[in-house]
Amino acid sequence: MSVITGVTPNKRDKDRVNLYLDGEFYGSISALVAAAKRLDEGKEISEKELSDIIFESDKRNAFEYALGYISRYVCTEKKITQKLYDKGYGKVVVEYTVEKLKSYNYIDDREYAVQYVTVNRGVKGARRLRDELRQRGVASEFIEEALKDVSTEEDDAYALAEKHSRGKDLSDEKYVARLLRFLSYRGYGQDVIARCLSRLRQREEKE
Repeated sequence: MSVITGVTPNKRDKDRVNLYLDGEFYGSISALVAAAKRLDEGKEISEKELSDIIFESDKRNAFEYALGYISRYVCTEKKITQKLYDKGYGKVVVEYTVEKLKSYNYIDDREYAVQYVTVNRGVKGARRLRDELRQRGVASEFIEEALKDVSTEEDDAYALAEKHSRGKDLSDEKYVARLLRFLSYRGYGQDVIARCLSRLRQREEKE
């Protein structure tokens, strides 16, 4: 048996309290449930019993919180996982909630990657899209699958460059440097940028 050695307010959520077991932080739980189950300082309880109480108390609330969040924001598995941890839910509850969301297809990193690329491919290059999806925790296989159809990266970059350079003098080194930074910032590689600049200059010569 273990002993509850502390019950303190949760700073992130006033409706929850933090529990300490044998002098170490164990997890947080609804203040109402803690009171109903008489989880007071000095109470003897097994870790399994306490874990079961927290799980049963939190699993429904965690799922409802997650549903509310994803109804407002499109997010990845990594994002909703972090939001649940930030809310104060423990590892077992978080993993249960995330798996339940995935089983209902409420979160789907593969589909997220496809939609992200579809929406942003016209203004960002493959390199930047790849980096941003990685930062969002999307698996590499999903990223590459979403990017495999981005076969017109150079055309996308050229369309942006053409629009940016209208009325500009391509013999102006300062402007060209600004254009190169513009394309680079959007994630296009140096080889793609060089070909775009060459196409722009060829078009200018023809005109």
